[in-house]
Amino acid sequence: MEDEKTGRAKGGLVRAAKLTPEERSAIATKAANARWNIADGVIPEATHEGPLPLGDIELSCYTLKDRRRVFHKKGLAKALGMKSEGGNVFLRTFFNTKGLGSVVTEKLRAKLENPIIFKTLRGDLAHGYEATTLIDVCDAILEAKKREKLKPRQHFLAVQAEIILRSAAKLGIIALFDEATGFIKDKRREEYRELFKEFIREEHKQYEKEFYEPFFNMIYRIYNLKRNPVHKHKHPQFFAKFIRKYIYFPLIESNGAILEMLDEKNPIVYKSGGRKYKLFQYLAELGMPALRDQISQVTGIGNSTRTKEGFQKAFKIAFPEPTNQMNLFGDDI
Repeated sequence: MEDEKTGRAKGGLVRAAKLTPEERSAIATKAANARWNIADGVIPEATHEGPLPLGDIELSCYTLKDRRRVFHKKGLAKALGMKSEGGNVFLRTFFNTKGLGSVVTEKLRAKLENPIIFKTLRGDLAHGYEATTLIDVCDAILEAKKREKLKPRQHFLAVQAEIILRSAAKLGIIALFDEATGFIKDKRREEYRELFKEFIREEHKQYEKEFYEPFFNMIYRIYNLKRNPVHKHKHPQFFAKFIRKYIYFPLIESNGAILEMLDEKNPIVYKSGGRKYKLFQYLAELGMPALRDQISQVTGIGNSTRTKEGFQKAFKIAFPEPTNQMNLFGDDI
């Protein structure tokens, strides 16, 4: 004989007995939605699905009614060559290790911890990630490799990540060629163009982040200037001169040698004196950490002073001039 229910359990049974079948069904549906993290009970449905070849492996892919491209959560581990194809196993490996976990951005972490719930063509519920998440994961793995954060037993992840990125690049260029030549007639040309533009914009934003807001705020403050509230990202022309003098010229104690090479690779092409690309886009992998460190140091020096003159004096102490070449920039900055 079962033990008699008491307390909350007994009260729950009494309440359940009073519910109508419709009410019990609604409660069960609400609980299921909460378990699957489904908003408003609306589940996106796949309209197309198929395998995507990435080197020697295939990724199960789906296109949803709202045009999102997703792949199954379990496919992430499989794509990276992990023995276990379980998505949860991969997430534990990715977040809990000091090496990989240290390079995961908050944006990527949010994506991985909140997968998309959708219905496959068979009507099964599945967890998935948007297609570009795979590229973000591969980038994070290669960043961990570059920073020597990977453990010896994780080096295979970097190899597979590079294979995926190369494969994706090849598939992407083929798709762009097919769109340009009209080889695949039923492709939505405008949609492909807009996607490509969006990717370009995202990459450009990453470049812009190298010179962050505190750096520019520091310059405005020591020169006693006010920012344009309408065009916050449009700075005075002399800022470029400031960056050349205090960032690029002393970079890695090169005394202008690196700056000269950057000028050769990225010459002035516009009448206004503008260049086609940002100078730091030509820095090699070893040069980017040095650039970020230089920006950080200069920002710190500027924040410790109140005036332009105070900044110039503090900078000369931190970065003594080996020659008089710095005068080439003039004394106005």
